[in-house]
Amino acid sequence: MEDAVRQLLISRGVSLALPTYSTHASGFSLLGIAERVPEFGEIRGEPVNVWHVQSDLFPVSMAEFERWVVDAPRGRHWLLSERKLPENFASLIPKELEIVVWGPNEMSVWLGEAILSGDLKVAPKELNQEEGDVDYGNVVTQNHVLSGVVEPIVDIESWLVQRGYDGALTYPVLLNCKLWEVEGEIVSPSGKSEGNLWMILEDPWISTVSIFEGFDNPSPPPSLRILDPPSSRWKGAQEMMSVLPTILDIRRQGETDDEEGSVRSIMLEWWRLDTASAKMRQSNIGLPAWVVKVAGRDDAILHGMNGRTLPIV
Repeated sequence: MEDAVRQLLISRGVSLALPTYSTHASGFSLLGIAERVPEFGEIRGEPVNVWHVQSDLFPVSMAEFERWVVDAPRGRHWLLSERKLPENFASLIPKELEIVVWGPNEMSVWLGEAILSGDLKVAPKELNQEEGDVDYGNVVTQNHVLSGVVEPIVDIESWLVQRGYDGALTYPVLLNCKLWEVEGEIVSPSGKSEGNLWMILEDPWISTVSIFEGFDNPSPPPSLRILDPPSSRWKGAQEMMSVLPTILDIRRQGETDDEEGSVRSIMLEWWRLDTASAKMRQSNIGLPAWVVKVAGRDDAILHGMNGRTLPIV
């Protein structure tokens, strides 16, 4: 994870210089010293020490945090912690230290959004098919091999501000959907046919089926939690085939034949999908979303493509 953090710092324009001193604080890694960090709100000023705390099963204890504060030099510090910090850690910070702290929630949002936006490229995890379902509290996910991930349309920060949820906790996830590859022909009333290949997106979260235009920024699927909809919301192959004509049938100007050849007609005619000869293949695709935690409300899923809020089922 430290490599990913360094990549993100570079993408934010934070250049790190090697530190001129060593530290003995266990679990606190000094990544380097930056001339400026946007989080401190100044273009130039006193250098900032950038720290990273790797993920661990246990949160940072008050004793660990106090040892780091004692060892840290006076000045500015940006602490990026994947471990939960003690609730009263601010009481241990002396006036001589100016510290900006990012805990696990901020780190999760930062890393997740960077992956979805393409600022951070990561390889998908090797999945063990025997692991089965993974339970994250009240959100059940499954292991999937995704053919790709779509970039979000919704801006999470703007969405939160518009609804007065500035203090809400969020973390990015992927919604498991299906991508159907349909190979077939559309046929005119006169019997002319035209072969084509369509990509159809099935989004069971909002019960829609639509033509998929492709990935804006193709990249390996990020290692985010993948949420599954209730199994009853998926369409089977037969049901999908029955829906396809409503999407793929098109109206075109007809042609009439005369002695000099075909002539464009002003009449429109239907070219319809030949479902009898159409072939379909399916794969999984991830749509961007966030789990939103607002105090006093049930947790919800924010759909990253349309801004709809969905219950966690």
